[in-house]
Amino acid sequence: MAAGRSSRFGPQCKLQTVYRGKPLVRHAADAIIQTGLPSIAVIADPDVEGLLPEFRIVRCCGTQSQSLQAGLSQVRDNAAMIVLGDMPNIDADIIRKIAAAPGPAALWDGTRICPPASIPRALFTRIFSLTGDVGARDLLRSLPDLNRVQVPSHLLKDIDHRRDLDEDLSS
Repeated sequence: MAAGRSSRFGPQCKLQTVYRGKPLVRHAADAIIQTGLPSIAVIADPDVEGLLPEFRIVRCCGTQSQSLQAGLSQVRDNAAMIVLGDMPNIDADIIRKIAAAPGPAALWDGTRICPPASIPRALFTRIFSLTGDVGARDLLRSLPDLNRVQVPSHLLKDIDHRRDLDEDLSS
C-alpha cells in the first residue's frame, strides 16, 4: 500500500480522517489483509503507522515516485500489488482479481487505468527510473500486454480533496 503526502487534502492527515466509520486508510488496509497477501505500507505520516499494525512499515516523505520505489525495494516476490490508501471502494475481491491476472494488471473502467495494479518484477527497473510526483500509471498505459480488469467507475474513486468526502456523503 502506498501513500504520499496528501498535500491537496489540506493540513489534516487524510488517511486518519474518519470515513464511513473508520480511518480512510483502514478501508484499503482491511481489503489487503483479507486477501492474505504479504503487506507492506509506505507511509509519510508516522501517526498512520499505529493504524496499520498488520503491515511492515516503510517510511518515505518524498514524491510519489520515491514512495513507490521505497515500497518496491522491500518486495521479495516476483510481483508487487500496488494499492492506494485513499481508494475506499476497493475490496479484497478486486485485489484478488488483479493478483490472479497473468503479467501486469490494473483496474480499468473503460477510460481510466488505476490501481490496484500488479507489477511484475521485470518492470521494477523501469519504476526505479521514475522521478518526481508520478506513479506507475503512464508505464502501465504503455504496456501492450496489460491485463485490464474492468470495474464500474465508482470503484475507482479516490479521496484527494476534502470536498471528495463531502461529495460522497451527500450522494
